[in-house]
Amino acid sequence: APNLWLHTANETDLSNLREWKNKHRHFFFFKDEVTPDQQAAWFLSYQGRPKDFMFMVKLEEEAIGCMGIRLKDNIWDVYNVILGLSQFQGRGLMGKAFEAMLGYAMSRHPTQITLKVLKQNPAVAWYQKNGFLITSEEEDHYSMSYLSDNKEQGLI
Repeated sequence: APNLWLHTANETDLSNLREWKNKHRHFFFFKDEVTPDQQAAWFLSYQGRPKDFMFMVKLEEEAIGCMGIRLKDNIWDVYNVILGLSQFQGRGLMGKAFEAMLGYAMSRHPTQITLKVLKQNPAVAWYQKNGFLITSEEEDHYSMSYLSDNKEQGLI
């Protein structure tokens, strides 16, 4: 089996993070092009947030995507889940990595896991497939909650 693993983002990952975010920015709340200076400023503040994790998804030694999770108001918030390299789409790799990230978060602090996603983002269906249910709907986005037993109960 291929070696799939996560590591927390470091300075060598910033150009990938910026490139992927910019390429997919129409699917995110923040739509502006991220500059290298903005990315560096984000990383500096990120390093000061001990309950904020931006993971790089690696296949062997190659970064294929990223995903973040942060503890806000005692609830985990998922953000910036991006498959950076589209040739790895449909292989279940991001799903396995996502499951590992959620498990890591819950092992550190067992609590609710939520996310917000724009309605036009194709990831809505992917989140549902990976255990999230839509809990509320706003004009432009959904709020979703993770229920780890969704899969077993056949709800999704």
